[in-house]
Amino acid sequence: MAKYSSHADIYTIARSALTKASKKLADDGFDTDIYCMDGRIRLVIDNNRHQPYEYALQLHKNTDNEQIHLEVMIKNNQQSYLVDGLSEPELIADILSQYKRYRA
Repeated sequence: MAKYSSHADIYTIARSALTKASKKLADDGFDTDIYCMDGRIRLVIDNNRHQPYEYALQLHKNTDNEQIHLEVMIKNNQQSYLVDGLSEPELIADILSQYKRYRA
């Protein structure tokens, strides 16, 4: 488990993890894009289903602004959960396993 020290650290890890997961998926033949909008970093994967798969990461501060949380939001099944403390390799593994589960 990694300990994040700042908003910039978390953003850097999140962006890097999405970029590396996108590259892995592209190497496996999937069309992927990364978008940064609405305070979220989104990895969108085109597939043979009706709607592209979307894995988004968003940073949240708690009410006293002392702690930053990283939340995953998966648009296709309206799932969200916190991934605080995951290292970059753990976050990449989560992205890939969630998409594998979605495709099954």
